[in-house]
Amino acid sequence: MKKAIIFEAGGADPARDRFERKDLTIVVVDHSDLLPEVAAGLARDGARLIELCGGVSPRWRPLVSTAVGPEVRVSSVTFGIESLGPAASFNQAYIAGTPPRAAFIFIEEGADPARDRFDKSFPPQDTTFVPVPDETAAVAVARALIAEGVGLIELYGGFTSAGAAAVIDAVDGRAPVGVGSFTLEATFKAEKAA
Repeated sequence: MKKAIIFEAGGADPARDRFERKDLTIVVVDHSDLLPEVAAGLARDGARLIELCGGVSPRWRPLVSTAVGPEVRVSSVTFGIESLGPAASFNQAYIAGTPPRAAFIFIEEGADPARDRFDKSFPPQDTTFVPVPDETAAVAVARALIAEGVGLIELYGGFTSAGAAAVIDAVDGRAPVGVGSFTLEATFKAEKAA
């Protein structure tokens, strides 16, 4: 399944600030008003799952869903109750211009987290992107990222509920962990039932 992540960062240009992976396109937008248009373009290019980052309000999810049509699933990263305090602290640091580094962990078949990780900077935010081959690798990567001082983790690309829970448990409250508003196993169950 072709997937896309859209995240927001001041000064970004979605035509320039896009990164292609095997079956994933990552696009950065300057402001939320661009989300429907950018998502519609990704859908035309074949994306069937579009995930909005945790910095984007879930209020945009229905607008993006309308823009892409019923064939494309739209998810937005949200944070559980255990992450609300740390997420609020991260947000305050971001507003002050001094956020800790963030990390996006995404599932990509055949990925090597050490070899394939990459960093992008959109001041004041620095973000590390780490593809992992499976959820088990994500747990080890999350622990390592916390040890490196990462202050926020978001999960993308098809985590199951159990896989997301394992990462949350591994982080143990040391940073907020954002998870998609639905998991792919729920999507597949809904499709089979239809």
